Amino acid sequence: MSIRFDTMPHHCTGTVTTAVEAYSPAGGNAHGSLDATAYVCPRHVQTARDLWQTQGLTPYCTQARGSSHSCGAVTDFRDTDSAVTPA
Repeated sequence: MSIRFDTMPHHCTGTVTTAVEAYSPAGGNAHGSLDATAYVCPRHVQTARDLWQTQGLTPYCTQARGSSHSCGAVTDFRDTDSAVTPA
């Protein structure tokens, strides 16, 4: 497994409150494999959800209060061949 650190295309200095996780199906579950996470402020939650959905992934939101990430930070666990750079 590889781990890439990337950013979404927007520039924002908002405080991160939400981690929008991205899952692909595995083991018969829609949320079977955690593939990536975007850390965002409240204003960019839908942007992150849309990003994952356009990549064929299922988004799931969870709290990320106290995160040291900047809004738009992405951690991607997918193999480099299958990962899609945030648009």
